[in-house]
Amino acid sequence: MEDRRMVHNLIKKLIEKTEQGRIEWSHEENAVGPWAQTTRPSTSSFTLSLTRGTVSVWSVDGDDLHPFIFEVRGDRGQVVEAVETQRLNGNDPRDFSSMEKDVKTLYEAARRNALNIDSVLNQMLEDLEGK
Repeated sequence: MEDRRMVHNLIKKLIEKTEQGRIEWSHEENAVGPWAQTTRPSTSSFTLSLTRGTVSVWSVDGDDLHPFIFEVRGDRGQVVEAVETQRLNGNDPRDFSSMEKDVKTLYEAARRNALNIDSVLNQMLEDLEGK
C-alpha cells in the first residue's frame, strides 16, 4: 500500500512540475514495448528521463482516452512500478479512482508539453490576427 501512495505522490509531483513548465517530456510515435498488445497500429508515449530512471505515460489504444498506463523504469531500464487505468463502459456505474484521474491528467499535461501544443495554437491565433 505504501508503494501505491508513493507512486501516486510521484504522479501528482510530475503534474505539478509539468504544469509549471519545469520539466520537458519527449514524444515517441509508434512506440512499441511490452504494453503494445493492441489492435491499433500506432501508439504515442510521453517519456521523461530523470537521474535515476524514466517515467512514461500513454493511452493503451492510442485514442487519448482511458485506459492509460503510467510506468516507472529504474536506472537499468527495468520496470519497477506501473499503473493501468480501467476502461469504463457507458453503463458502468464505477467512478475512476483519484490515481486514475491523476494518470489521465498527467497524460494530458505530458502530451501538451511534449507536442508544444500551447505554443502551436498561440502561433496559429497570431497568424490569423494578421489576416
